[in-house]
Amino acid sequence: MALQVLHCADIHLGRRRLNGRLPDSDFAAAFEQIVSRARSWRADVVLIAGDLFDAPQIPPPVLRQATAVLQPLKKARIPVLAIEGNHDRAVLGQARPTWVRYLAEDGLLTLLTTPFTPEGPQLTRYDPQTLEGSYVEVGGVRFVGAGYLGAGTDRRAAALAEALPDDAVPTVMLLHAGPEYFVGEGGGFQKSTLEKLQARLVYLALGHIHKPMIHRDPEGRPWAVNPGSPENCRLDEAAVPGPRGWAEVLIDPEALPGLVLADARICDCPRRPVLARELDITPYGNKYKAGAEAIAQAALKLLAEDPPPPNSVVRLVLKGQLNIGRIAVEPLALGEQLASAAGLAGVEVSLEGVQLFTGRPGQAPSLAGLSTAQIEKLALEEILRAKPPDGLEEQLPQAAEFCARLKSLVARGAGADAVLDALETSVLPAAMVEARGKL
Repeated sequence: MALQVLHCADIHLGRRRLNGRLPDSDFAAAFEQIVSRARSWRADVVLIAGDLFDAPQIPPPVLRQATAVLQPLKKARIPVLAIEGNHDRAVLGQARPTWVRYLAEDGLLTLLTTPFTPEGPQLTRYDPQTLEGSYVEVGGVRFVGAGYLGAGTDRRAAALAEALPDDAVPTVMLLHAGPEYFVGEGGGFQKSTLEKLQARLVYLALGHIHKPMIHRDPEGRPWAVNPGSPENCRLDEAAVPGPRGWAEVLIDPEALPGLVLADARICDCPRRPVLARELDITPYGNKYKAGAEAIAQAALKLLAEDPPPPNSVVRLVLKGQLNIGRIAVEPLALGEQLASAAGLAGVEVSLEGVQLFTGRPGQAPSLAGLSTAQIEKLALEEILRAKPPDGLEEQLPQAAEFCARLKSLVARGAGADAVLDALETSVLPAAMVEARGKL
């Protein structure tokens, strides 16, 4: 009889959006949908592939959310197997207990961990007395927890593939990682490493990438899946096509070799509606007086023409040209103004489509044709040029780009490990340390 496995990841309980205007209960509600489905489907086991929480330090109400949502699974005696993601733990390898560990101590889930030593990964059977271990067996299937492996994900995942027991027990691994080409800031794996894992696993339960992904074996069967974030951690995630939320997996441990995985599909989780709107601000982008007010009024008129539902969120993308020498548009303040005036749950204002320039009538505009990101890098380079960091005097453009990358990580809500990965994989910090050592 096939084992029914429900796989989710990137719940991000406690996430704050739009400066707290949107309630963090949205994430608990999404998690409740997953738990409800696990009970109605009569799942044999639930997998949480990392980032149950949005941060290592959480306020008490968020912990109460996690406890309340997980209690029905405990009551129904449905085991929950979890790993820690980069948001759950402040620093990779740190010994300090996490709130995921607290939930394990409270009997709400089983936390699987695989420590790495100079000899490689240390795979041990989970001990319910010490609450330590790498794997457990449920219904004839072995579940191994790898967690988030940081900048060494590709190397460590390959080592895990080699360290897995070479026996006939069908094995599932929980890994908080995604393809290297998609992750960008580190913590990714290459296609060759995925192939090594595929040779040893019947299913790979992925997290970390909020976008749903299905990797298929040579016969076209889905064997490695990332179900995507059940709620929109960033509002632009609402534009991702297809279902997203959790995966339902059927594994038959008694099937012939090569036919162990019966099926895997991604299911869509109900989310707070996020509607996209675009506004060309060129007609108001060079006004001498009341330019910002004119943009706000134009945005309100746009929202009134096709009123969104009251509980929805609008992601307003501004496009066109804006003279930043005359008009200052503060996205967060403008979004709050529009949400209050239009009676919406929230409005996120994006300047990603705006071309910024400066200049007066009769003058050739400066900054014309540059994106906001390019202007930001130029500004950072100018700041660095005023006081060049030791060792980077000849690499100011690269240093400015690196600073912009760090800013982007923080803006996207990446955890401390992602920032540390960026620092570890860049040659710039090492150059600064070397230069300071010569002083």
